[in-house]
Amino acid sequence: MGLILRSTRRSSRLRAAAIGSFVADVAAAAAQHDDLELVAQAVPTYLLLLEGLLQDDPDDPELLTDLAEAYASYGTLVEVEEPERARRLYRRAMTHGLKALAQEKALAPLLGAPFPEFSRITGHLRPKDTRRVFWAALGWGAWISASTESMEALADLPKVILLMEWVVTQDETINYGAPHVFLGVYHAALPPALGGDPEKALYHFDRAMALSQNSALMVHVQKARFYARQVFDRPLYESLLHQALSLPADRVPELTLQNAAAREMARKLLEETDAFF
Repeated sequence: MGLILRSTRRSSRLRAAAIGSFVADVAAAAAQHDDLELVAQAVPTYLLLLEGLLQDDPDDPELLTDLAEAYASYGTLVEVEEPERARRLYRRAMTHGLKALAQEKALAPLLGAPFPEFSRITGHLRPKDTRRVFWAALGWGAWISASTESMEALADLPKVILLMEWVVTQDETINYGAPHVFLGVYHAALPPALGGDPEKALYHFDRAMALSQNSALMVHVQKARFYARQVFDRPLYESLLHQALSLPADRVPELTLQNAAAREMARKLLEETDAFF
């Protein structure tokens, strides 16, 4: 019996390793592709595959985090043309991301608690949790951003900001400075009474540009979309969007798909310039 159990555990570990390698390979291939339509058509199948794998181990924190990343990334691809669909995708990203965090016994009771109690969560987080926290916060924040009509959703925003600020203290370089982009959007989009601060927004956007060495074109787009609009700076707005369209999209291979999406957003935002200035 002991031999059978050891063999079964070994088989499970080998299968998990093979699955993890496959998931990583598919994600890497998609990230390096420049055809948005092709990837957008393929991603639903990939998501269903991950969901199917989750049926076999519904509490696997790594697989849950992979799903949070996949849903949040897919939401970004469709947000401009299908905002309501993106909101549903972000909700799934949030759900999977929070479930991944909840696998840590010390974190689970804090996630749904009021903010004063929730704020103790950083005392339980460890450096190894950084990726998990990042994608949970990103999915959660994206869902809130797409649900601004819900006061209940907005009430959770301080929790998301706390998590993302913790990520910055652990690894500000994750996803080429993405935590800074998130915080830049937050400080630019909200009025001062709700925590917004244009100067802080500018710092975070500029820091993200420095960390990515101007290779992540989505930074330019989001800085234009949120900061330049907020301070009513049309020359900056247009300059940032033209930079997004002129800089190479594939200088960093794993940013190719994201940059292709950024270019599509930049074109659309340029068409809307007169509506905002």
